[in-house]
Amino acid sequence: MSLSRLAMRIAAARAVKGATLAEDRVFDSAIDPIDLTIAENRLPILIVMTDEHEAIPTGRDLFHADVSCDLIIEAAIASRVEIEGEASITIPHTDEGMELVLDMMEHQVIAALTRERSGWSRVWMKLVPRVKRRLSRRGASAEGGVRFAARQIVLSCDLIEAPTDGAAIVAGSTWADVLAVMEADEALEPIADLLRLTIEGAEVAEWKRAANMLGIHQATANAIGLGPVLDEGDDPAEVEVMVVTGDISATLDDEAATEQGFPNGDP
Repeated sequence: MSLSRLAMRIAAARAVKGATLAEDRVFDSAIDPIDLTIAENRLPILIVMTDEHEAIPTGRDLFHADVSCDLIIEAAIASRVEIEGEASITIPHTDEGMELVLDMMEHQVIAALTRERSGWSRVWMKLVPRVKRRLSRRGASAEGGVRFAARQIVLSCDLIEAPTDGAAIVAGSTWADVLAVMEADEALEPIADLLRLTIEGAEVAEWKRAANMLGIHQATANAIGLGPVLDEGDDPAEVEVMVVTGDISATLDDEAATEQGFPNGDP
């Protein structure tokens, strides 16, 4: 679950980077309050976060469930904005001007996420099969002598599940695409390696993987016929068995008796 949230947030931050008036000023999960961040950089900025993560599991399976998560993107502006193009445009640092910039940025954010303009927008749409709600909140402040306007965009998203522990990542799957775009990004390549190791990990037997998906312990898996009756990993490599019954001399001929250590067939 949390792996899906992590991948979705990274994909969102990368998808909007360079696609809005904030340009490359996109922060992933900034800890400082937005008024401190905008005070240091008064040009348009975006902060991407995840919040309110909910899962509805079945039984004890806490890793596989119906999952939803709020993606929050905060936009802020504290200066005039100059847009270069065929015709240069300057948007003044006024109430009307800042509100206009925020409206444009919100549109650009939604377009960057839901129109396949890059590999990041593609994997974001694959990780989020449905958006249940879109909410936009207005904010503003003039604290510390910095006058700024802000907008908080909240998308309530359904997420796909992370692969089962120990399962191989299938080529062409969503998670294969996620790791591919991460590995192509030098800054994210170590995170891609960590994700792959976390998902695939050590080789896990099929029956144990199924038990993990059900959230049951191994004794229960054996009881319902899911696992092996004996765990071969705990069995001795060889078992020596000797059986002695009845009158051996009556049942062994001379050759067989010699092989068993009784030369004359007489025990």
